[in-house]
Amino acid sequence: MKPRSAVALGVAMVALQLAGCAGLLRVLPAQPAIALAFVASVLAPGYAFVAMGAAPPGGLALAPAWAMGFGIAWNAALVIATRACGVPFTVLATWSVVPGALLWSVAMWRAGRTSSHSGAPARRTLRGVAWAAVALAAALAVVHVARLGTPITYYGDSPDHIGTIRRMLEGGDAFPRDAFFRDAGGAGVDPRKGLWHPQVALIAALARRDPVETWRWLSLAIAPLFVLNAAAFGWLAAGPAGAAATAWAELVVRAGQIGWQPLRKAVFSTFLADQLCLAAMIALIADLDARRRASRLAAIALALAAVTTHVFSAIQLALVAGALLLGIALRDRGWSEAARRGAGTAAAMGLACLPYLAWRALHAYAPANVIHTEPQGLLLVTDRIRMVSVGVLWDWNAMLWALFPLGWWALWRHGRSNAAVLYLLTTSLAVVLVMFDPPVVALLSPRIGYLLMRFVWILPTGPLLGLAAATLPMRFFDAGRPRLRAALAMAVVLALAWPAAHDAALVFARPARFEADETRVSPLPWRDDLMWMDTHLPAGSVVLSDPATSYAVPMFTRHFVVTLVDQHSSPNDSLALTRLLDARDALDPFASWARTRDVVRRYGVDAIALNRRFTEIPRLDYWAPTPGWFDEARVRLDRHPAAFERVRDTGDFVVYRVHRAALDTLDGPPPQRPNVAEFLPGLFPVGRRLGAGLPVIHRLALWPRVVAPGDTLHGVADWRALEPLPAGSYEVAVRFDRTLPGGLAPPAIVAKPVRKLVEIARRERYRFRADHLPTGGAYGVDLWRANEVVRDSFTLEVPRDVADGSYAVGIKMIRQPHYPNYHLSDYFLDRDYYSGVTMGSILVARRP
Repeated sequence: MKPRSAVALGVAMVALQLAGCAGLLRVLPAQPAIALAFVASVLAPGYAFVAMGAAPPGGLALAPAWAMGFGIAWNAALVIATRACGVPFTVLATWSVVPGALLWSVAMWRAGRTSSHSGAPARRTLRGVAWAAVALAAALAVVHVARLGTPITYYGDSPDHIGTIRRMLEGGDAFPRDAFFRDAGGAGVDPRKGLWHPQVALIAALARRDPVETWRWLSLAIAPLFVLNAAAFGWLAAGPAGAAATAWAELVVRAGQIGWQPLRKAVFSTFLADQLCLAAMIALIADLDARRRASRLAAIALALAAVTTHVFSAIQLALVAGALLLGIALRDRGWSEAARRGAGTAAAMGLACLPYLAWRALHAYAPANVIHTEPQGLLLVTDRIRMVSVGVLWDWNAMLWALFPLGWWALWRHGRSNAAVLYLLTTSLAVVLVMFDPPVVALLSPRIGYLLMRFVWILPTGPLLGLAAATLPMRFFDAGRPRLRAALAMAVVLALAWPAAHDAALVFARPARFEADETRVSPLPWRDDLMWMDTHLPAGSVVLSDPATSYAVPMFTRHFVVTLVDQHSSPNDSLALTRLLDARDALDPFASWARTRDVVRRYGVDAIALNRRFTEIPRLDYWAPTPGWFDEARVRLDRHPAAFERVRDTGDFVVYRVHRAALDTLDGPPPQRPNVAEFLPGLFPVGRRLGAGLPVIHRLALWPRVVAPGDTLHGVADWRALEPLPAGSYEVAVRFDRTLPGGLAPPAIVAKPVRKLVEIARRERYRFRADHLPTGGAYGVDLWRANEVVRDSFTLEVPRDVADGSYAVGIKMIRQPHYPNYHLSDYFLDRDYYSGVTMGSILVARRP
């Protein structure tokens, strides 16, 4: 960077930091205030390192992505320094401008010194049409996130992160042990959270915005940097055309994955760390040719940024860097100069990260949360041979995953001389080795649990799609090459990319549709009630509520809760499942007062919140609040106002203050459950077994028996547990099957793929299924007794694309983790994981 440019940028950045420290950003609307706070807090120090010569491939046009990484690493060091000095990290909201100004002083001095006697070679920079294309893709990323913001639902991770950030701001501790549970202790430490969360907290403090608002709009500033980061990789792989194509491919892939919205989740440490790992590998690859101290230091700093953002990055970088070095050695048939340089840089990256990793290890990462550690998301080839379920490839990459095996040969034959192209090959092979090699899965599964599925995120899908988009047209128009092969390759790439491109177009064209879908499962509509709790309940109160509402309480308030949703408590929390079941039992309208008292005293409950503001019954794993449960729970508490003082009542959201002395006086037998009957052999059909460790089913009633697509079908299943069953996540699957048209009966070994092909060809379905929690989880299966029959009521909607005909009705209860484990045969046999016992039939007939 030229001295004048460095001085101008440095003055502007320091001035912005001063403005943030002075609170001047509060006068701006939320989106620009939070974006400028990000610039002041993260990009301002990061650009100082860029000014000192650490620019990415493609030059300063793509520098914001690396500046973000350098700034994150710088801030991580400052947070660690405050901890070493024993002061709250929140002092950095005011005082970080001092080290920032010193850093820029060094940068300006270095820029002038380098300019006067620079020996660095001149480098090409991105400009012209290619830069315009990249800039447009980055701008569209901003537009995409600005219209919807970061998703905040009680199914996702946002409430977890926001609650942690709020607790950090309140206590000034970058690693709070009590983010959610007042009694958590060491079990409350979440080893997955690194030094990015306190940086978000500092951004909130600079912008003078609530953590909820900051989290929602911070992705706006980060998302375009993902696009620029991908463009830097494309520049290495295929020059200016590669940069432009890869920027657009990254936009399409990350904006178009409707199911998990990675671009809108740019603020999440997992997605951010993935980008920082890619930036670190870009720096390592660039260093193979540059061989400059600045290029090696850039790789080290970006690796530090990734690891301090999320500790999983240490595994990710070790895997992809090791695979790339092995690929270089195989390509060069020995320990070449490139392999030696790469190994030296990779070793320096690892050594730089080692102190932080060792310190984090002292936080005792020992997975003890059974919800996390139970084997899940696996494919059982046999009972002993397991690998990660291949379904995750479709879940998180749609059909784009197929680009990798289809491209392996071409990547090696035509691109191995380019280290960036070789990276695409070696990284994908390394991911396959980890996810689909049974011995590796057997080694890692007990230690990292369902995080094994996370390895699929490492696949550089956008960069590979960008490389294909940049190179295949050139091969097609090259008169010296056969065109048919290039044309076929382009057709395959377009076909595989179409679902993601269609998703992206849908998101850009109809954002209101997705906003409405998210609002239905968002805690934001309860904000007023939760804010009331924050101001009117004593500080640090423990609130007892259903899992979804409990999940939102620390997000909006300074209070604690008894439980969280399903998989969102720390892997260290050995009481996670116990907390869920304790909260369920304490609020059970038909529980004994002794059980409620036990839970209230164990967790120090100060208040109870009952919430009926759900627009749909939450799809949770263990129990979920239903309208009937709300009404019955409210009646139970309202009968004893001395023990449960109603302090807020909006009709569908009620808050009670708990008076423990009065609660101690409550006694008497619990009321009879309306959905439970005494088991008398002569009154019920003979029970049909579903498998070991599961209840038997006595009867299934469905009405009406004749339905049209779109109709609501009602059902009641009568269950009985022959013996006490273990606590866990139980699910009832009700499935409807009819024969294929024309009497088609394929061999059993290919029955499922044939059926799916017929369904696609005829655009109608011959099987549908609806799942639900037994009794909505209100009366847990682990509480069922052998002398009672439990009546499980449910409703389902008949899909609108099912074919007319007679459907056999099968039912099964499954005890399964959050991500089911399937057998290999489940992908081929029609009688699969969800096949139960046949209990009747219905007729689907369209109305004239």
